[in-house]
Amino acid sequence: MKYLMMCEGNNEKAIMNLLLDANKLKITRDDLIELTPFHVRQLSNPTIISMLKNYNKEVTILRIGDTQKDKLIIPKELKDIVSSNRIYKYCTLPEIEILLIINEGLYNEFLKSKDKPKGFAIKNIRYNKVKYNQSSEFFVNYYGGKRISNLVDNLKKYKHIKKHNKDELYLADLLK
Repeated sequence: MKYLMMCEGNNEKAIMNLLLDANKLKITRDDLIELTPFHVRQLSNPTIISMLKNYNKEVTILRIGDTQKDKLIIPKELKDIVSSNRIYKYCTLPEIEILLIINEGLYNEFLKSKDKPKGFAIKNIRYNKVKYNQSSEFFVNYYGGKRISNLVDNLKKYKHIKKHNKDELYLADLLK
């Protein structure tokens, strides 16, 4: 069985690509439809529908993002391929930038602030003299290469400090 990895945003996709390339996940690129995560929130995307119909076997859906409130709608033509009991939500509440805040040791300071993680990161996080700018490139530079172990550690720490709803998993749950 293959997996369709659906990422809410480009930054989530960048994080997942880093983890896949570093072989840090329980699954590999070979396990993914088209060998890649997709920046897509719903299955109604024509490219996704076409790929899944061409694959024409049951898939497991991995939804990655900070907002998991919207229900995944399964189009009629995919009912035999996508089962609602094979959909898993992996959350990074309140926003993916929380990982940067954890890595910088600023989590307690963040909790005292009135900022959202994105705003707090913009104000407080720099890497190689570059201010955090909400780009995927920043995440790749920040966590890429030898710093991938920081990302793995941050995902594990996040799981211990943030509580989710029962149906929401943690990215740390995908780690080897």
